[in-house]
Amino acid sequence: MNKKTKQMMWCGGAVSAFLFFVLLQVPASWLMNKFYNDQHLFENVSGNIWQGQADWQKGQLNGSISWKIRPLDLFLLRFAADIQLNSHQSNAAGIVGYTLNQTLKLKQLKASISPETLAQMSEWQWPANAIQLQDVQFDFKKGQGFSHVAGDLQWGGGELLYQFSQREDRMNVPALQAQLQDQEGKLLIPVVDRRQQKMANLAIDPTLMLDVQLSQRLLMNVASYQGKAGLDSMVLSSRQPLLQGGQE
Repeated sequence: MNKKTKQMMWCGGAVSAFLFFVLLQVPASWLMNKFYNDQHLFENVSGNIWQGQADWQKGQLNGSISWKIRPLDLFLLRFAADIQLNSHQSNAAGIVGYTLNQTLKLKQLKASISPETLAQMSEWQWPANAIQLQDVQFDFKKGQGFSHVAGDLQWGGGELLYQFSQREDRMNVPALQAQLQDQEGKLLIPVVDRRQQKMANLAIDPTLMLDVQLSQRLLMNVASYQGKAGLDSMVLSSRQPLLQGGQE
């Protein structure tokens, strides 16, 4: 490689880097208006691609989001940012990335989901304790699902008032916990109590459908429940889209 070729390579690299950092200064509001289909999801957008913030709303859920690009991840051929999300006294913070092979990566997620946020998703009277998530991580690729899943869930429980078959019922939810894992492309959340007894199974499949199974042991905490089965038996199940965005 002669001296002229090396100079051309260095110039090409410098121009590419300059153009890339110019791109990062493009206003985030222009980018979202240009390429994002749902114009009502984000409002009051400020900052640029490198660092910014916005208000968001999806159904009855709303809040704010802020981001800051992680430049060193670019050398690993992935686009990543530190993300902070807030909604109805809930908050979440973690690292969100996207790779050249179209894989979404989530790392170091810490979140607190408040009863106010849960009430926006379902009009029940939720226990006062927030759901806590710690050190959650996963990879997700469309068509293949989840992999490299880890993290912990904790919920202090409490009294839950809810509507079922046009009547109000209540459940004294015990303290619950789970260790997130993956199997055959699904994100699994096997929920147990403090004695490691089975309480519920939650699973999110590669098409982002949520499967919920409740055990006989958990339902025995419902005042009006009279079902009979083995305590570890999953006696109630449902399946619905994960991303419903709250009630319209």
